[in-house]
Amino acid sequence: MTPFMLTVSGRLLRRSSSEWRGVALLWVTRHEPHVDRCASAWLIKNFIDKEALFEFISKESPIPKGATAFTLPGAEIRPVEGRSTTFDVLVEKFKVKDPVVGKIRELLHDFEITAGEDVAKVKHAETVGICLILRGLARTSRTDHETIAKAMIVMDALYAELKARSS
Repeated sequence: MTPFMLTVSGRLLRRSSSEWRGVALLWVTRHEPHVDRCASAWLIKNFIDKEALFEFISKESPIPKGATAFTLPGAEIRPVEGRSTTFDVLVEKFKVKDPVVGKIRELLHDFEITAGEDVAKVKHAETVGICLILRGLARTSRTDHETIAKAMIVMDALYAELKARSS
């Protein structure tokens, strides 16, 4: 994993430092996570911050001090309308080079940006299935935390299958 730095409570931490190990950073995003935010939470937990804790706030709520916000107004990590998803931004910012993550990125971009969330306009067959499942998680979950927990399982399965296909 590529080392990177984050500011936590005014201190700069480097992922490879002993100071960083065991530090659980708080990541915040909007309530009701759907496709991009579910996949982004998975990316964060698996490739950026294995100790990540997630909280969900309204768009109008202030970002908690010391938290890393994504897909919220004023957050550094957020999608660029018509150009990039939050997942895209995270991959670039934290230099995630995993080729399977690259394929997942392509599928998410296909749905969110290329097709404008219209399943009839996607280019890749896998895009429709994964995006409908991620969207449906909120309908079968009582809380945002439950949605993300289920998304972790779905994304792990997608990653495993895509990895097996690329071998």
